Amino acid sequence: MDALVKVEADREGISSEKIRHFLATFFQGKTRDADCYLDQFTDIDIERIRALTRKRLRSLLVDIDACIAPAYDEILPQNLQKIEELLDEGVRIGIYSNCKALDRLNPLFELGIPFYDGHLAKPQAEGFLAACRTFDFDPKETWMVGENPNTDGGAVNVLEGMIFVKPIPDNLSKLSLAKRIRLPFQVLFRNLAIYATLRDNDTIIRSHHLHTIQ
Repeated sequence: MDALVKVEADREGISSEKIRHFLATFFQGKTRDADCYLDQFTDIDIERIRALTRKRLRSLLVDIDACIAPAYDEILPQNLQKIEELLDEGVRIGIYSNCKALDRLNPLFELGIPFYDGHLAKPQAEGFLAACRTFDFDPKETWMVGENPNTDGGAVNVLEGMIFVKPIPDNLSKLSLAKRIRLPFQVLFRNLAIYATLRDNDTIIRSHHLHTIQ
């Protein structure tokens, strides 16, 4: 039980690994090699991303909170529809997230999408690779999709590619008092990491690049 508590603390709280990754991101540009920063999850266009990056993309690891759902809330219908479209395109999808309340993930489970519940938390490189092994994904053909460079950004230069999406605003009614107190600090560090990732970064693909007809 103590080990499980530590795992959950590492996943949701502040760990030494997260602090090191934030410092490397903000001061050394660790996540500037990310491939995309999109306005929303539904902007993902697999064929355009493949064409623009010339990278292999057969599988996605997807985060939940602030990526396809408000924190601790239901997955947005348009994002669930997009996931169904990606599956129809032959893209394999697995969930790598620290989210709780697994009942709200039932729509994903019903689609046959697996969930990584191992003990390796983001942003550890080993965690992304362990998720790939769990799902039988090839890391050289797998991309991470998430909203937070401080956590999801650990996949940069570990997996084949990285897609950041603009964070979905939190539904405060779903947050405990303790989480509401921590929220401004978490948002600040996430925004600083996003700023460091995007600052003068002309190579990162944005939503309008995917909508431009070539």
